[in-house]
Amino acid sequence: MSRELKIGILTFVVLVTMIWGYTFLKGRNLLTSSNELFTTYPDISGLNVSSPVLVNGYKIGTVTKIKLNKSNVKLMDVYYLIDSEYKIPKTAIAGLKTLGIVDGKGIFLDFPKECTGPDCAVNGDELKGQTIGLLDAMLGGADVSEYGNELSKSVSNIIANIGKEGEPGAVNETMRQLEQISRNLSELTSTTNTLMKSSSAGLKNTVANMESITSSLAKSNQKIEGLLSNLDKITGDIAKSDLTKTVSRTNETLDASKSALTELKATLESTNTTMKDFSKILNKVDKGDGSMAKLINDKKLYENIEASTKNLNLLLQDLRLNPKRYAHFSIFGKKQKEFILPENDPAIK
Repeated sequence: MSRELKIGILTFVVLVTMIWGYTFLKGRNLLTSSNELFTTYPDISGLNVSSPVLVNGYKIGTVTKIKLNKSNVKLMDVYYLIDSEYKIPKTAIAGLKTLGIVDGKGIFLDFPKECTGPDCAVNGDELKGQTIGLLDAMLGGADVSEYGNELSKSVSNIIANIGKEGEPGAVNETMRQLEQISRNLSELTSTTNTLMKSSSAGLKNTVANMESITSSLAKSNQKIEGLLSNLDKITGDIAKSDLTKTVSRTNETLDASKSALTELKATLESTNTTMKDFSKILNKVDKGDGSMAKLINDKKLYENIEASTKNLNLLLQDLRLNPKRYAHFSIFGKKQKEFILPENDPAIK
Protein backbone atom coordinates (compact mmCIF):
# COMPACT_ATOMS: atom_id res chain seq x y z
CA MET A 1 0.00 0.00 0.00
CA SER A 2 1.45 3.31 -1.02
CA ARG A 3 2.11 6.11 1.36
CA GLU A 4 -0.36 8.42 -0.40
CA LEU A 5 -3.17 5.87 0.04
CA LYS A 6 -2.46 5.56 3.73
CA ILE A 7 -2.57 9.34 4.14
CA GLY A 8 -5.86 9.49 2.22
CA ILE A 9 -7.47 6.77 4.35
CA LEU A 10 -6.27 8.47 7.56
CA THR A 11 -7.62 11.79 6.39
CA PHE A 12 -11.00 10.25 5.58
CA VAL A 13 -11.20 8.59 9.00
CA VAL A 14 -10.31 11.84 10.73
CA LEU A 15 -12.97 13.76 8.77
CA VAL A 16 -15.63 11.15 9.51
CA THR A 17 -14.66 11.15 13.18
CA MET A 18 -14.83 14.94 13.36
CA ILE A 19 -18.24 15.03 11.65
CA TRP A 20 -19.56 12.32 13.92
CA GLY A 21 -18.15 14.07 17.00
CA TYR A 22 -19.65 17.41 15.98
CA THR A 23 -23.09 15.92 15.39
CA PHE A 24 -22.81 13.91 18.59
CA LEU A 25 -22.03 17.05 20.57
CA LYS A 26 -25.12 18.60 19.03
CA GLY A 27 -27.14 15.66 20.30
CA ARG A 28 -27.35 13.51 17.17
CA ASN A 29 -25.73 10.11 16.92
CA LEU A 30 -25.02 9.16 13.31
CA LEU A 31 -24.53 5.53 14.30
CA THR A 32 -28.08 5.10 15.58
CA SER A 33 -31.45 5.81 13.96
CA SER A 34 -33.68 8.47 15.55
CA ASN A 35 -36.92 10.38 15.02
CA GLU A 36 -37.05 14.18 14.94
CA LEU A 37 -40.08 15.62 16.75
CA PHE A 38 -40.95 19.22 17.60
CA THR A 39 -43.05 21.14 20.09
CA THR A 40 -44.18 24.78 20.17
CA TYR A 41 -43.76 26.88 23.35
CA PRO A 42 -44.58 30.53 24.13
CA ASP A 43 -41.44 30.98 26.28
CA ILE A 44 -38.28 28.87 26.25
CA SER A 45 -36.16 30.82 28.76
CA GLY A 46 -33.39 28.53 30.01
CA LEU A 47 -33.72 26.00 27.15
CA ASN A 48 -30.79 25.67 24.74
CA VAL A 49 -29.60 23.46 21.89
CA SER A 50 -28.23 20.20 23.39
CA SER A 51 -30.67 20.43 26.33
CA PRO A 52 -31.83 16.93 27.28
CA VAL A 53 -35.12 15.20 26.51
CA LEU A 54 -36.05 12.93 29.42
CA VAL A 55 -38.57 10.32 30.42
CA ASN A 56 -38.86 9.79 34.16
CA GLY A 57 -35.50 11.55 34.56
CA TYR A 58 -33.68 9.35 31.98
CA LYS A 59 -32.23 10.99 28.87
CA ILE A 60 -33.65 9.58 25.61
CA GLY A 61 -32.93 12.49 23.28
CA THR A 62 -31.46 15.93 22.75
CA VAL A 63 -32.68 19.32 21.54
CA THR A 64 -31.15 19.93 18.11
CA LYS A 65 -32.49 23.30 16.99
CA ILE A 66 -34.80 26.13 17.98
CA LYS A 67 -36.67 28.24 15.42
CA LEU A 68 -39.15 31.07 15.35
CA ASN A 69 -42.67 29.89 14.53
CA LYS A 70 -43.54 30.96 10.98
CA SER A 71 -47.23 31.64 11.61
CA ASN A 72 -46.89 33.33 15.03
CA VAL A 73 -43.70 35.15 15.96
CA LYS A 74 -44.65 35.02 19.65
CA LEU A 75 -44.14 31.22 19.63
CA MET A 76 -40.96 29.16 19.38
CA ASP A 77 -40.59 25.75 17.66
CA VAL A 78 -38.22 23.40 19.47
CA TYR A 79 -36.87 20.38 17.52
CA TYR A 80 -35.38 17.37 19.28
CA LEU A 81 -34.14 13.90 18.32
CA ILE A 82 -35.33 10.75 20.12
CA ASP A 83 -33.79 7.31 19.67
CA SER A 84 -36.08 5.19 17.49
CA GLU A 85 -35.95 2.37 20.00
CA TYR A 86 -38.30 4.36 22.26
CA LYS A 87 -41.94 4.23 21.19
CA ILE A 88 -43.44 7.62 21.99
CA PRO A 89 -47.23 7.98 21.51
CA LYS A 90 -48.59 10.94 19.60
CA THR A 91 -50.57 11.95 22.71
CA ALA A 92 -47.46 12.38 24.85
CA ILE A 93 -47.03 15.74 26.63
CA ALA A 94 -43.67 17.49 26.14
CA GLY A 95 -43.32 19.46 29.34
CA LEU A 96 -40.75 22.26 29.53
CA LYS A 97 -39.42 21.95 33.05
CA THR A 98 -36.58 23.36 35.11
CA LEU A 99 -33.78 20.88 35.72
CA GLY A 100 -32.56 22.69 38.82
CA ILE A 101 -31.84 26.09 40.26
CA VAL A 102 -28.73 26.57 38.08
CA ASP A 103 -29.05 23.78 35.47
CA GLY A 104 -31.39 25.39 32.96
CA LYS A 105 -34.37 23.56 31.49
CA GLY A 106 -35.13 20.34 29.70
CA ILE A 107 -38.04 18.61 27.95
CA PHE A 108 -39.83 15.96 30.00
CA LEU A 109 -42.04 13.54 28.04
CA ASP A 110 -45.10 12.34 29.92
CA PHE A 111 -47.24 9.45 28.64
CA PRO A 112 -48.98 6.49 30.33
CA LYS A 113 -47.41 3.71 28.22
CA GLU A 114 -45.49 2.98 25.06
CA CYS A 115 -47.42 2.93 21.82
CA THR A 116 -47.75 0.20 19.23
CA GLY A 117 -48.48 0.70 15.56
CA PRO A 118 -49.98 3.80 13.99
CA ASP A 119 -50.46 5.73 17.28
CA CYS A 120 -46.69 6.15 17.65
CA ALA A 121 -45.05 9.46 16.81
CA VAL A 122 -42.86 9.35 13.72
CA ASN A 123 -40.24 11.65 12.24
CA GLY A 124 -41.64 15.22 11.83
CA ASP A 125 -44.64 14.84 14.21
CA GLU A 126 -45.56 17.55 16.72
CA LEU A 127 -46.13 16.81 20.39
CA LYS A 128 -48.31 18.97 22.62
CA GLY A 129 -46.25 21.27 24.82
CA GLN A 130 -46.66 22.37 28.43
CA THR A 131 -44.62 24.72 30.64
CA ILE A 132 -44.05 23.44 34.17
CA GLY A 133 -43.00 25.83 36.96
CA LEU A 134 -40.16 25.35 39.42
CA LEU A 135 -42.40 24.25 42.32
CA ASP A 136 -44.33 21.87 40.09
CA ALA A 137 -41.04 20.47 38.84
CA MET A 138 -39.71 19.95 42.37
CA LEU A 139 -42.89 18.77 44.09
CA GLY A 140 -45.39 17.82 41.44
CA GLY A 141 -48.75 19.45 40.75
CA ALA A 142 -50.74 17.58 43.39
CA ASP A 143 -48.07 18.11 46.03
CA VAL A 144 -47.89 21.83 45.28
CA SER A 145 -51.64 22.15 45.68
CA GLU A 146 -51.56 20.20 48.95
CA TYR A 147 -48.65 22.20 50.31
CA GLY A 148 -50.34 25.41 49.19
CA ASN A 149 -53.54 24.52 51.02
CA GLU A 150 -51.66 23.60 54.20
CA LEU A 151 -49.58 26.77 53.99
CA SER A 152 -52.70 28.85 53.42
CA LYS A 153 -54.38 27.31 56.47
CA SER A 154 -51.30 27.88 58.62
CA VAL A 155 -50.92 31.47 57.49
CA SER A 156 -54.63 32.11 58.04
CA ASN A 157 -54.38 30.66 61.54
CA ILE A 158 -51.32 32.78 62.33
CA ILE A 159 -52.97 35.93 60.97
CA ALA A 160 -56.16 35.20 62.90
CA ASN A 161 -54.30 34.77 66.20
CA ILE A 162 -51.51 37.26 65.75
CA GLY A 163 -51.61 40.14 68.19
CA LYS A 164 -54.35 38.63 70.40
CA GLU A 165 -54.13 39.22 74.12
CA GLY A 166 -52.42 36.36 75.90
CA GLU A 167 -50.68 35.07 72.78
CA PRO A 168 -46.95 34.61 73.56
CA GLY A 169 -44.05 35.61 71.38
CA ALA A 170 -42.29 38.75 70.27
CA VAL A 171 -44.35 39.00 67.07
CA ASN A 172 -47.64 39.03 68.97
CA GLU A 173 -46.28 41.61 71.38
CA THR A 174 -45.10 43.72 68.45
CA MET A 175 -48.50 43.49 66.77
CA ARG A 176 -50.23 44.56 69.99
CA GLN A 177 -47.88 47.51 70.25
CA LEU A 178 -48.52 48.38 66.60
CA GLU A 179 -52.26 48.24 67.24
CA GLN A 180 -51.85 50.59 70.20
CA ILE A 181 -49.71 52.92 68.07
CA SER A 182 -52.40 52.85 65.38
CA ARG A 183 -55.07 53.82 67.90
CA ASN A 184 -52.86 56.61 69.24
CA LEU A 185 -52.24 57.88 65.71
CA SER A 186 -55.97 57.82 65.02
CA GLU A 187 -56.67 59.85 68.17
CA LEU A 188 -53.84 62.24 67.31
CA THR A 189 -55.20 62.70 63.79
CA SER A 190 -58.68 63.39 65.16
CA THR A 191 -57.31 65.89 67.69
CA THR A 192 -55.20 67.58 65.03
CA ASN A 193 -58.20 67.81 62.71
CA THR A 194 -60.30 69.40 65.47
CA LEU A 195 -57.48 71.79 66.32
CA MET A 196 -57.03 72.78 62.70
CA LYS A 197 -60.74 73.44 62.31
CA SER A 198 -60.87 75.54 65.48
CA SER A 199 -57.76 77.52 64.57
CA SER A 200 -58.61 77.95 60.90
CA ALA A 201 -59.77 81.53 61.37
CA GLY A 202 -56.68 82.38 63.40
CA LEU A 203 -54.43 80.88 60.74
CA LYS A 204 -56.19 82.90 58.06
CA ASN A 205 -55.69 86.08 60.08
CA THR A 206 -52.05 85.16 60.66
CA VAL A 207 -51.51 84.59 56.96
CA ALA A 208 -53.24 87.89 56.19
CA ASN A 209 -51.03 89.67 58.72
CA MET A 210 -47.94 88.04 57.25
CA GLU A 211 -48.99 89.20 53.79
CA SER A 212 -49.54 92.70 55.15
CA ILE A 213 -46.10 92.67 56.81
CA THR A 214 -44.50 91.41 53.61
CA SER A 215 -46.25 94.11 51.61
CA SER A 216 -45.12 96.77 54.10
CA LEU A 217 -41.55 95.49 53.92
CA ALA A 218 -41.69 95.61 50.14
CA LYS A 219 -42.94 99.19 50.26
CA SER A 220 -40.28 100.12 52.82
CA ASN A 221 -37.51 98.50 50.82
CA GLN A 222 -36.12 101.86 49.71
CA LYS A 223 -36.08 103.16 53.29
CA ILE A 224 -34.36 100.01 54.50
CA GLU A 225 -31.75 100.37 51.79
CA GLY A 226 -31.17 103.98 52.86
CA LEU A 227 -30.88 102.90 56.49
CA LEU A 228 -28.35 100.23 55.59
CA SER A 229 -26.43 102.75 53.50
CA ASN A 230 -26.32 105.19 56.44
CA LEU A 231 -25.24 102.39 58.75
CA ASP A 232 -22.48 101.51 56.32
CA LYS A 233 -21.34 105.14 56.28
CA ILE A 234 -21.37 105.28 60.08
CA THR A 235 -19.33 102.09 60.22
CA GLY A 236 -16.88 103.54 57.75
CA ASP A 237 -16.61 106.77 59.75
CA ILE A 238 -15.98 104.79 62.91
CA ALA A 239 -13.33 102.78 61.14
CA LYS A 240 -11.67 105.99 59.89
CA SER A 241 -11.87 107.77 63.25
CA ASP A 242 -9.12 107.71 65.90
CA LEU A 243 -10.40 104.86 68.03
CA THR A 244 -7.66 105.37 70.67
CA LYS A 245 -8.79 108.94 71.39
CA THR A 246 -12.40 107.81 71.52
CA VAL A 247 -11.55 105.08 74.03
CA SER A 248 -9.48 107.56 76.09
CA ARG A 249 -12.37 110.02 76.18
CA THR A 250 -14.71 107.24 77.12
CA ASN A 251 -12.42 106.23 79.99
CA GLU A 252 -12.25 109.85 81.19
CA THR A 253 -16.03 110.06 81.05
CA LEU A 254 -16.31 106.83 83.02
CA ASP A 255 -13.84 108.15 85.64
CA ALA A 256 -15.85 111.37 85.96
CA SER A 257 -19.01 109.32 86.26
CA LYS A 258 -17.39 107.26 89.03
CA SER A 259 -16.44 110.47 90.91
CA ALA A 260 -19.96 111.83 90.50
CA LEU A 261 -21.36 108.55 91.76
CA THR A 262 -19.03 108.70 94.78
CA GLU A 263 -20.19 112.25 95.59
CA LEU A 264 -23.80 111.20 95.06
CA LYS A 265 -23.26 108.30 97.43
CA ALA A 266 -21.84 110.67 100.09
CA THR A 267 -24.79 113.03 99.56
CA LEU A 268 -27.22 110.17 99.93
CA GLU A 269 -25.50 109.04 103.11
CA SER A 270 -25.71 112.62 104.51
CA THR A 271 -29.35 112.82 103.50
CA ASN A 272 -29.96 109.49 105.16
CA THR A 273 -28.38 110.78 108.39
CA THR A 274 -30.50 113.96 108.23
CA MET A 275 -33.63 111.92 107.66
CA LYS A 276 -32.76 109.75 110.66
CA ASP A 277 -32.33 112.89 112.84
CA PHE A 278 -35.57 114.32 111.53
CA SER A 279 -37.27 111.01 112.26
CA LYS A 280 -35.97 111.18 115.86
CA ILE A 281 -37.38 114.73 116.18
CA LEU A 282 -40.73 113.59 114.88
CA ASN A 283 -40.73 110.71 117.35
CA LYS A 284 -40.05 113.11 120.22
CA VAL A 285 -42.79 115.42 119.01
CA ASP A 286 -45.16 112.51 118.77
CA LYS A 287 -44.26 111.43 122.32
CA GLY A 288 -44.70 114.97 123.73
CA ASP A 289 -41.06 115.71 124.51
CA GLY A 290 -39.74 119.28 124.13
CA SER A 291 -41.24 122.69 123.38
CA MET A 292 -42.21 121.80 119.85
CA ALA A 293 -44.23 118.86 121.13
CA LYS A 294 -45.97 121.09 123.68
CA LEU A 295 -46.63 123.68 121.01
CA ILE A 296 -48.20 121.07 118.77
CA ASN A 297 -49.99 118.99 121.39
CA ASP A 298 -51.13 121.78 123.88
CA LYS A 299 -54.62 122.84 122.68
CA LYS A 300 -54.87 125.85 125.01
CA LEU A 301 -51.57 127.25 123.85
CA TYR A 302 -52.73 126.77 120.29
CA GLU A 303 -55.98 128.69 121.02
CA ASN A 304 -54.06 131.56 122.68
CA ILE A 305 -51.71 131.81 119.72
CA GLU A 306 -54.68 131.78 117.37
CA ALA A 307 -56.42 134.56 119.38
CA SER A 308 -53.23 136.64 119.46
CA THR A 309 -52.83 136.26 115.74
CA LYS A 310 -56.42 137.32 115.22
CA ASN A 311 -56.02 140.45 117.44
CA LEU A 312 -52.80 141.32 115.65
CA ASN A 313 -54.62 141.15 112.35
CA LEU A 314 -57.38 143.40 113.71
CA LEU A 315 -54.81 145.85 115.04
CA LEU A 316 -53.08 146.05 111.72
CA GLN A 317 -56.42 146.51 110.00
CA ASP A 318 -57.43 149.32 112.38
CA LEU A 319 -54.02 150.92 111.98
CA ARG A 320 -54.56 150.95 108.26
CA LEU A 321 -58.10 152.34 108.52
CA ASN A 322 -57.52 154.84 111.37
CA PRO A 323 -53.90 155.88 111.32
CA LYS A 324 -54.65 159.18 113.12
CA ARG A 325 -55.65 157.23 116.16
CA TYR A 326 -52.12 156.04 116.64
CA ALA A 327 -50.03 158.87 115.18
CA HIS A 328 -51.30 162.49 115.71
CA PHE A 329 -49.61 165.86 115.91
CA SER A 330 -51.07 169.10 117.31
CA ILE A 331 -49.24 172.34 116.76
CA PHE A 332 -51.73 174.47 118.63
CA GLY A 333 -52.34 172.00 121.37
CA LYS A 334 -55.71 170.89 120.16
CA LYS A 335 -57.36 168.46 122.43
CA GLN A 336 -57.56 164.90 121.15
CA LYS A 337 -61.00 163.56 120.42
CA GLU A 338 -62.28 160.92 122.68
CA PHE A 339 -62.28 157.45 121.18
CA ILE A 340 -65.72 156.10 120.52
CA LEU A 341 -66.04 152.35 120.49
CA PRO A 342 -67.57 151.47 117.16
CA GLU A 343 -70.56 149.29 116.83
CA ASN A 344 -69.89 145.85 115.44
CA ASP A 345 -66.30 145.82 116.73
CA PRO A 346 -64.80 142.70 115.23
CA ALA A 347 -62.51 142.29 118.23
CA ILE A 348 -65.43 141.47 120.48
CA LYS A 349 -67.03 138.97 118.13
